[in-house]
Amino acid sequence: MKKILFVSGEPSGDYSGAYLVRELCAMFPGLDAYGVGGSDMEAAGLRLIHNITELSVIGVVEVVRHYPRLKRVFNDLLLRVDRDQPDAVVLIDYPGFNLRLAKKIKKAHPNLPIIYYISPQIWAWGHRRIYTIRRVVDLMLVMFPFEVDVYDKGGRWIVQNDTIKIKEHSFWHASTLTVKYIGHWITGKIESFQPDLSFAQKYDIPPGKRCIALLPGSRDNEINTMFPVMLQCAELLRKEFPDLFFLVSCARPGLDPFIQTCARNARIPDFDANYRVIPGSMYDIIHVSLLSIVTSGTAAFEAALLHKPLLVLYWLNYISFFLARLVVHLPFINLANIIAGKRIVPEFIQYQMTPERIVPAARRFLTDTGYYQNTVSNLKQVHDTLGHGEAGKNAAREISEFFERR
Repeated sequence: MKKILFVSGEPSGDYSGAYLVRELCAMFPGLDAYGVGGSDMEAAGLRLIHNITELSVIGVVEVVRHYPRLKRVFNDLLLRVDRDQPDAVVLIDYPGFNLRLAKKIKKAHPNLPIIYYISPQIWAWGHRRIYTIRRVVDLMLVMFPFEVDVYDKGGRWIVQNDTIKIKEHSFWHASTLTVKYIGHWITGKIESFQPDLSFAQKYDIPPGKRCIALLPGSRDNEINTMFPVMLQCAELLRKEFPDLFFLVSCARPGLDPFIQTCARNARIPDFDANYRVIPGSMYDIIHVSLLSIVTSGTAAFEAALLHKPLLVLYWLNYISFFLARLVVHLPFINLANIIAGKRIVPEFIQYQMTPERIVPAARRFLTDTGYYQNTVSNLKQVHDTLGHGEAGKNAAREISEFFERR
């Protein structure tokens, strides 16, 4: 019976890791899959020894504050590796914790396979981690096809105006690292989406209206910053195009009162007649809409993979933005643009996030059919580049073949 230790540290890793755990349990009957995860991985068959709530910490100050707890989990995992002698360790994203853990495990157990599922974004920042990964990871499973080149060629981007490509780099030391592209877990989720045929009727969307989706995000601070700008843009567009109707995505339970408060603060007198705040159903919202105005993040990537044109908004406080620019040198923040290697989705970051800039971009999508269809075509190419099917199944197959090679 095989025994595999999994370590995930945040909700996104729990969600994507569940696909992998489920497939491996089906592939290896009797598999003892155990480790750190959340409710999704547990439901897929993981035997929890620690919950991700013990590790899910964001920000330097928070890490320092919770260091004793993080250190306790870290040490416990090392002790369990010594005691259990698993057949492999699978690390899921969460590089600050997981790469340190990988170094300790590899030093104590040089022959224990370390598999990394969902690569750290060394192509965006933290490039020097590539040297640690080449030294301590045996199999790297990546979600984006360009990440294979990142590891083969050295991981640095060349930025030329609005395009990017990988710069070739020679490594001084050989590595036994194997890198395999397995696709993105979101593609499987999107391909399983079935539109709700009664959606328009359920939410009383007036017939004959053209819908625009407003996706302000799931965090209070994002909504507080982005949603008022979205509403300003919506009102300007509505004056110009009276047939528009706006669908506001309420991304998680409990957000509806907060979104309604933001709407009241915007002082839109006929809000209920021209807007719908809809809980969940983000894919249906995007599906029935011509265009989405989206806060940068996973939702913006999902909207792109649903082949609907979108406008991406983001704003950070100036200190955070300054620090981010010191370490991130890409011209884009939306993954569709990064995968395409060029700007196919308009982005409005920091000082650019104003109605004066956003509304003309939206207007072009609404009036220029050729431009709209060209964007749809580019988004389909991005989707095709990522491949189709389920990443978890592909990853499980690569892990099985890795075991056979060893």
